[in-house]
Amino acid sequence: MAKKESVTQKEKAKATSLYLKTYPLMVLNLMSLIVVISVHHLFLQKTVYDHPYAFLLATVLPLLLTVPGAIKGSYRGAIWICFVTLTYFIAGVLNWTQGINWAYGMSETLLSLSLFHLALMYARWKGLSELPLKSQSL
Repeated sequence: MAKKESVTQKEKAKATSLYLKTYPLMVLNLMSLIVVISVHHLFLQKTVYDHPYAFLLATVLPLLLTVPGAIKGSYRGAIWICFVTLTYFIAGVLNWTQGINWAYGMSETLLSLSLFHLALMYARWKGLSELPLKSQSL
């Protein structure tokens, strides 16, 4: 499919409506993923580390780097969220297949999958809403 260079007024209104509905869900899902990972690493994990906060920071840092772009609402920030969540999806699937971490792995996988989908659709709709209108000359 070729890249669109302009949209009609109806397409722009629909894209604007959709990205405005998707934005709070994307931010909420991002924060939920950060909270789930933090709670697991600080309270539920059986392994004891000398510096648990340093390990948590290293684990959550990629997500924290995407928070300003998500709060700002830029579609490029949403694209970066898509890139970053793929690693959490992989980690979630690996944790899900382990017997002891299956609940954490399932929640990490499902949250990262839904975050990826929300950020992907947000970026598409936000990008469409920022295109210029088609000229009406025939």
